Amino acid sequence: MAPSMPDLEYGQRGYVMKRFLAAALALLLALFSSSCIRLKPGYGAEEPPTSPPTQSTQPPTEDTTSPTPDSVFPAWKDVSENAECFLTDTQNAVVDCTKKEYSYLEMAEDLEQLCKKYPKHLSYSSIGRSVAGREIYVAVLGNPDAPRQILVSAGIHAREYLTPLLAMKQIEYMLAYLDTGDCNGFSYASILQKYCFYIVPISNPDGIMLSQEGLASLTDTELSNGLISIYHKDFAAGLTTEPNVNEYLKYWKANAVGTDLNRNFDALWEQYDAISRPSMLRYKGPTPNSEPETRALIALTERLTNIQAVVCLHSQGEVVYWNCGQSAALSADTRAFASMITGRTGYRLIAEQNNDASYSDWCALKKDLIAVTVETGNGTCPLEIDQFDKIWKNNFDLLLLCAIYFET
Repeated sequence: MAPSMPDLEYGQRGYVMKRFLAAALALLLALFSSSCIRLKPGYGAEEPPTSPPTQSTQPPTEDTTSPTPDSVFPAWKDVSENAECFLTDTQNAVVDCTKKEYSYLEMAEDLEQLCKKYPKHLSYSSIGRSVAGREIYVAVLGNPDAPRQILVSAGIHAREYLTPLLAMKQIEYMLAYLDTGDCNGFSYASILQKYCFYIVPISNPDGIMLSQEGLASLTDTELSNGLISIYHKDFAAGLTTEPNVNEYLKYWKANAVGTDLNRNFDALWEQYDAISRPSMLRYKGPTPNSEPETRALIALTERLTNIQAVVCLHSQGEVVYWNCGQSAALSADTRAFASMITGRTGYRLIAEQNNDASYSDWCALKKDLIAVTVETGNGTCPLEIDQFDKIWKNNFDLLLLCAIYFET
C-alpha cells in the first residue's frame, strides 16, 4: 500500500514551530510525490493491490476547473428530471439497474430484447470472440448509413462492470425517448438519423465473468488451472493477500489469460513497463495486439469510415483523460471535446499524459481519432450499486451530447 502522511498536531507550539513543521511537511510531500507512480486510467496508483486493492483517492494533475453542467447546458435540469424518472420506472424497463453484478448473459439478453422492442433503430452483432469463446457484441444504434459515427467501449477492465450497465441503460434511454426527446434544440430522432453509435458494452466478457463468478464462470480446465497458477504467483509476489482464489478474482482486471487488455494495444506498447508475466492487472501481454479481444476492437474501429470520437467508459475517479501525446491539432480538438464532457458531467479535466498502450492511446496515436477516457464513480472497484444513481445522473445523455457537440 502507498504510504500515508501522519497527522501533525500543531497545538500551541508557537510560530517558529509551525514554520518548521510546515517546511518539513512540504519536504515529505515532495519526496512522496517523486516516489509514486502516476495514476493511470481505469485504476488507482500503480501499486501492488491488497484485498481489496487500494485505489488512490488523490486526483491527478487537473487541466482546468470544469464549469458546472448548468452553465454549459441550460436545459440540463429539466432533462435530468426526466432521466431520473426513467431510471426508477422498473416496470417498463428492459435493463435492470438494481443489481450490482450486471452480467455478460444479462447484457446479451437485454440486447436481444431491446432489438425486438426497437427493431428499426437498434441491431447488434459479434465483432469477435474472447479467449474463452464468448461473443464480443457491438450494439448499432441509429442509422447504419449515417455519415458519422460515435464509437463507445465499456467493460474492458473486468472489475469495472458498472460501465456496461451504464452503456446499456444509455442505449435504452435514447431509444425510449427517440420520438419525444429533445436536447439543446436537437431532437433525438434527428441525431440518430445523422449519427450511428457503435457501442461495445462488454469488451472483456471473460474478465467480467471471472470478477463476478470466479472460476465457476469457466468451463475450460486449462484456463482455470492457468488462473490458479497466476493467483499463486501474485500471492507470492505480494500482489494480493487474499487466501481464497475466488475472492482474489473479484478484483481481477485482465482477460482469461491474465493480460490487461487496456495495456495490450500497439501504441507505445514497447515503452510501457509494468508486470512481466500474466497477472490480475498491468501485464501488457507477450506482444502488442496479442489478445483476441484487443483485435476485435481494432477491427471494428478500422471498419468504420468516419468516426467523430471514441469514448472509453471506465471506473473510477470522476475524471476525463484526453492527453495521449497526439499531434498539436488533434490535441486541441480532443481537449475541446473532453472539456465539453467535463462541463456536462462535472468531472475533472486531466492534463496528465498517459501512454500505457491503451485503446484510447491506439485510437489517438495510430488512427488520429479524438479519443477520451471517462472515469465514472469513486472508490474501490468493483463499485457498489448505490453509486449508479449518481453515475447515471452525470452521464445519462453523454453519448447524445457527444454527437451534438459536432453539430454546434
